[in-house]
Amino acid sequence: MPSPCLFQGPRSPDQVHGSLLVSWATLIVPLVVLFPCVAHAQSAPDPDLRVDRTALGDTVPDPLEALSAELMAEHPQLNSARRITAAARLAVDPAGSLPDPVLGVGLSALPLPDLDISAEGMTMLALEVMQEIPPRGLRTARTEAAVARAEAAEARERVTAWDLRLRLAEAWFELLLVSEALTVHHRTISSLEAFSRSAEAAYTEGMAPQADMLRAQTELASLEEHLAELRQRRATALAEVNTLLGRHVREPVEASIPSRLQVLVEGDPGVGMLTTRLEDAELGAGFPTLAELETLALTHRPELAVQQAEVQVALADAETTRIERNPSLRLSGGYGLRSGRRDVISVGVSLPIPLFRSRKQDRWVEAAVMEAEAAHFNESDLRRRIRREVAEAHAELVEAREQLVLLQEGILPQARAAVQGAAAAYRTGEGSFTGLMETQTVLFRSEIQHAHLTAGVGRDLARLERAVGRRLEPEMLP
Repeated sequence: MPSPCLFQGPRSPDQVHGSLLVSWATLIVPLVVLFPCVAHAQSAPDPDLRVDRTALGDTVPDPLEALSAELMAEHPQLNSARRITAAARLAVDPAGSLPDPVLGVGLSALPLPDLDISAEGMTMLALEVMQEIPPRGLRTARTEAAVARAEAAEARERVTAWDLRLRLAEAWFELLLVSEALTVHHRTISSLEAFSRSAEAAYTEGMAPQADMLRAQTELASLEEHLAELRQRRATALAEVNTLLGRHVREPVEASIPSRLQVLVEGDPGVGMLTTRLEDAELGAGFPTLAELETLALTHRPELAVQQAEVQVALADAETTRIERNPSLRLSGGYGLRSGRRDVISVGVSLPIPLFRSRKQDRWVEAAVMEAEAAHFNESDLRRRIRREVAEAHAELVEAREQLVLLQEGILPQARAAVQGAAAAYRTGEGSFTGLMETQTVLFRSEIQHAHLTAGVGRDLARLERAVGRRLEPEMLP
């Protein structure tokens, strides 16, 4: 009978994907016994589970991509990141400007104790203006640091966008999984109802025991329980999608297989797929190879852009610190108004004396250089991690796609044919109801596994795109 363990409460996408290996093994064992030729089956894909390729043209919008565009337009996290980027851009021009001039006003040489400004000829009202002139190159270095910080903020904005895009894709494919599982349950219920009517008719005519009719009714009740759980999971996934989009949590969302995902599943297999040899496999179907994906990731991954900008910030800060060892020049000019005597003017130049340069300014320079070197090492480490993440995501997608193709083009047609044969044999009295229910159980598990694998391939494709930092399409070039 359909196993209740297939649905045991809400699970995260990672848990669902991780359970595939176990459920796949439990599925293959009975199938190998029932269908020894399934591993080499080359039958046509089931039309109920395939989308017409003629309907996948460029004129057909990708529903998930349309929702992603809506997400990118209005999500609060992205709006916050955009404001941070705008603020960093606004800070570029002030970073390289001259310091503000200083205006001073005061009385000097005021006699005591009477404070009479006319009693002393040196008493005057003084006006003074001072302007600091930074060392040569300092303003340029500060501007470069501000530009690099703005670029880092913009790259972090892209990181936020990709994180949100992945969250939406995972919720979308969870919704797709549950929707397809609901379809499988309803289709299985229709079949069990027909089997139940056949068993009841056979029991009425004295051709079958009452146990056959009771077993069919028990299976129907079990599936009804699963439907309640699936509805709850669908409500959770729907709420996640709508929350990301800023909609009401129950606003309807119709999940369907994105066209490029269908192209990936239906396309020609890549090198190393669907073979018994242990070799590195590629996606095929016009999608980039692993080497091309690594090149794309090292070009488009937003975290790498953040780290590269951090390197530029560190280098600019080190240059700023080096230049700041040279003293700034301070120019001053003043005008003095005196009572009973001629007014006077004054000019002056001043600069700090770096008496402790070796213990202060030089140490700051050394520290800034070390921070720049650390930023370089971080960038090198990030490149390694990006390659690993791309390789892992690629391997998971290749594995999920291969399992889906094997199930879709081999196991499912065989399972459907077995149910039809068992049903015909039971109606003619040549087969047992137990055999019929066993084949129906295999078909049910296969179709549920198909829903899991379809959603798994979609999630793995979304995770690979996140690892690369670019939307992947067939026939892409790096």
